[in-house]
Amino acid sequence: MIRQPPWPALLLMLGQAASGPGQDRPSPPVFATRTDLVLVDFVVLDKSDRVVTGLTAQDFVVKEDGKVRPIASFKAFAPGEPEADAGPDEVIVEPYPTAAPAPAPRPPAAAAVIFVDDGQMSPAEAVRLKPALKKLIETLAERNGALVLLAPWSKISLAELVEGNRATFFAAVDRIRGRRVEDYSSFPIADAEAIAIQRGDAMMLARVTARFIALNPGMDGNSAGVTATSRATEVYHDARIRREDAYGVLLQSLDWLVRQPGRHSVVMVSGGFAYDSNDTRKQQEVVTRSLLANAPIHFIDSRGLQGMGRYQGVEYGPALDRDAGETPFAFSEAAEGSSNLADDTGGLTIRNTNDVSKGLTRLLDMTSTYYLLGYEPPEHKKPGFRKIKLEMLKKGYRVIARRGYFDETSSAR
Repeated sequence: MIRQPPWPALLLMLGQAASGPGQDRPSPPVFATRTDLVLVDFVVLDKSDRVVTGLTAQDFVVKEDGKVRPIASFKAFAPGEPEADAGPDEVIVEPYPTAAPAPAPRPPAAAAVIFVDDGQMSPAEAVRLKPALKKLIETLAERNGALVLLAPWSKISLAELVEGNRATFFAAVDRIRGRRVEDYSSFPIADAEAIAIQRGDAMMLARVTARFIALNPGMDGNSAGVTATSRATEVYHDARIRREDAYGVLLQSLDWLVRQPGRHSVVMVSGGFAYDSNDTRKQQEVVTRSLLANAPIHFIDSRGLQGMGRYQGVEYGPALDRDAGETPFAFSEAAEGSSNLADDTGGLTIRNTNDVSKGLTRLLDMTSTYYLLGYEPPEHKKPGFRKIKLEMLKKGYRVIARRGYFDETSSAR
């Protein structure tokens, strides 16, 4: 049984910084045009994955649920460059709702949360990623960014301006320890497999049953099936606890970001978690909160370069055939829930590499060079997910933007 980490206590300071006495949960931003706008925070990349600057509202078309919406506001952000003009009505909106700022000689140019999901990261992965984490912090220091560093299982919770506090952050990074231990028992089952079995996937149950028979000579099919079902329940329960911990940290982080000035982002460093349809409500809450904070969630996969399959090594290889091993897409399925959050919020996924520095460079470019577009949504008859599609009229470019948002209110405008 996995014991829950004390992340609510670790995030008490973060929650206080986010809300303060007597303040409520953030509400959708309302602008001077007296119109509630949906804000789409996005980045444009060229064929070489370089961030593109100098674009205007006339270069884009935005659609909600397949229908074109007029662009009501547009702003471009790039280091050392003036902000671009807005759309046709010259409407300039402030990109983030903020509380009254405290006096400061240099307000932060960016506010970021680095969430190290150490409960779903192995010790080896934690060691390998420490140099990249320090590089990320170093770059934020150069941009005078406010930063929160969270690693719940390692009991790390820091919220500071990076400038002047680098040594404190570096020391905290050195204390991060991965807590996930690979299952090399004779009854191995992955989180995604356990979720599938809990959903009633008979083919997955047969696959795991065949695996248990192969790894445990003398075990009959009936006993293996019962054991597979029991193990799936156990693994499913433990995986659910880890996912709920991650959702809780993300929600607290976004509540903090919504009241910070400057560019917002969440960087989740994790081995990732599998997708579970029972998490739909919680995922909707995270995606909606990220919209309010204008904060994409970037996912750095700590597992590194994909190598042999989980069961192709010396521990299992000779005993297992194709029908008892893992599925062809097991590597991506193991982190599908995490990558979905990045896709849904307009974030970047860095995965399948042992050198994350290149991906981090692109991520850092995205935190300082980006666009913010606003449009008035149509009236909605029923609650539900609203698909956003942002298209660039010029060819040869790639737009990274959120895929939509969840509207839980019926139209009564």
